[in-house]
Amino acid sequence: MNDITLVIFTCEGREHLLLKSFASFIKACGSVFARKILAVDGKISQGTIDAISPDEIIQSPTRKGYVPSIIRALKNVDTGYFFWLEDDWEFPHDFTVETLLSLFNNDKVLQVTLAKENADASFNAYTEPDIYINGYGFSANPSLCRTAIVRDIFNEAAAHKKDESSKFLSFEYFATIYANSKGLTSLIKYHDNRAFVNHIGDLESTAREYHMINSISIPVEQGKSEYISGLNRYKEISFFNKMGLFIKLYVAAIYLSVKLFFSREAYDFAFRIYIASLKRFKH
Repeated sequence: MNDITLVIFTCEGREHLLLKSFASFIKACGSVFARKILAVDGKISQGTIDAISPDEIIQSPTRKGYVPSIIRALKNVDTGYFFWLEDDWEFPHDFTVETLLSLFNNDKVLQVTLAKENADASFNAYTEPDIYINGYGFSANPSLCRTAIVRDIFNEAAAHKKDESSKFLSFEYFATIYANSKGLTSLIKYHDNRAFVNHIGDLESTAREYHMINSISIPVEQGKSEYISGLNRYKEISFFNKMGLFIKLYVAAIYLSVKLFFSREAYDFAFRIYIASLKRFKH
């Protein structure tokens, strides 16, 4: 038993990802946690709750946003550290959180994140092999975090003025700004300089509106709030950009239509695209 709480974050409509991610995590992680908290934004089935078997459930019956869910969960973490686990990750490599905990001997270390991409040559090496300073800053990817500081960050986010100027301020960027102002460091761990984890939720990413700090006090109405792009939001999409993507999408659709007869994974991709079309491609 260690001084670490496992905090699992999920939201309505992602139970299939959650169950796959949790099973992969439990198989790969050889640690026993002090407590297990399941933080749910929206509805969830009893069967999924039974499969996760949390010590505590922090739930909003209707969707309020990822950031409010994080704040509610942090209030219930009573250990010095917590492992941040979202619902759309795969863990191909064995590990223990104790090996990550050893990196917190420097009190300026805020978190240690498991890398989802191969090593970035621009990142500065840390004191141990496969450990680098995360050049992107704070991350909600699978990570071991220092509870008190992360709680302070979200308390600051809650107190921050919410208006048009903060509409595009995500909690990760806010946390990065806070960490930089305090001289805190986010580390990233690779596996032989390669990705440590795989992201499995690319097609079902949560709407960016739910990640903005404004969602703490300005309710996000599903399908009604202003859409915020997570893909190079400041770029102006020209007619030629759209035509180029149209051609690529047409070719990809033909390929997927054939592939789904031979691959369950391709079938699942196609099914999720179909479900998205029924929702008129709105989150």
